[in-house]
Amino acid sequence: MTTVERDPFSDTTDPAAYVPRIATESALVQLEMALRDGARVVCLNGPAGSGKTMLLNVLEQRVAGEFRSLRVPYPKLDPDDFCQWGLAALCGSAAGDPERALAARIASGAASGEPPLVWIIDDADCLPVPTLRSLLWVQQSTGDALRLLLARSGEVPAEELAQAGVRPVTVELDGEMESAEMARYVRARLDRADAGPAQRARIEAALDQLYARSRGNPRRLHTAASVLLCFGPERLDALRDDEGFAAAVHSEATPAEIAASPSLDAERVSIESLVAEAVAAEQPIEELAIEDPALAEPEVAPDPIPPVPASGAPPGAPRPAPRRRHRLRRLGRR
Repeated sequence: MTTVERDPFSDTTDPAAYVPRIATESALVQLEMALRDGARVVCLNGPAGSGKTMLLNVLEQRVAGEFRSLRVPYPKLDPDDFCQWGLAALCGSAAGDPERALAARIASGAASGEPPLVWIIDDADCLPVPTLRSLLWVQQSTGDALRLLLARSGEVPAEELAQAGVRPVTVELDGEMESAEMARYVRARLDRADAGPAQRARIEAALDQLYARSRGNPRRLHTAASVLLCFGPERLDALRDDEGFAAAVHSEATPAEIAASPSLDAERVSIESLVAEAVAAEQPIEELAIEDPALAEPEVAPDPIPPVPASGAPPGAPRPAPRRRHRLRRLGRR
């Protein structure tokens, strides 16, 4: 049985695993030309799962020597934190005004003969607007010493760029392959992984099914092929082609998590789903956890119960109200 570690279709961004496609090679050429022609802001647009992160890693290798590169692992930062992170990555000194300090550090590096800096921002959809404005100011303050490369799945923030007087170079990445190209891509992945005859036969027999489920989108293809190799055709057949499966595929879930998706068992109820429903409806958790109102416990008075003397309660004294059990006990957890 194939394990996830030996899976030829593991969702990796290692450039060594890159398999050229028509769309990716075209995008790479356009990105390289834009950077070499002096474009200061470049936007790489492509749908989720189209391979933008892999493409950025390959581009970084291809332009090494001509450009320095800087990557941001988490773009959802405010302007000061973002600039402080950039300063630290460039071995700059922290300052009270990190935006100006960052611009000064980049400019001084260019003056000392360092190659131009390409600041690559993956998942730029998560970049807050104030942070984008700050980065555009830094770029304008440093001129050719800094290029911004924004990879996005949504629309380009045209209004913000226009207000900053920036005309970006936009490169579109097609997110789907035709069936024939997908078959060539799949075989190339198998070749790179030195897959055995059994793996190849299983994939070849399911090419039509894989295309029907993925429509040539690399991430969806990798997920479906991984499920097929790691768990067998029965598990792939069990994956329903519905919104739940599509959402799981678009997420960062592993093939094992996709294969064990709760969508395969509509009757399964999880604690997390109950909590999510309660938060969405702004209702007490008990109202969702108890299906039969007759099973609901009586309301507990908010006033504290006076302590019972050690010798015991006097005859006829009211018994203290029972303590309310934690809601998770009712769902099978104690």
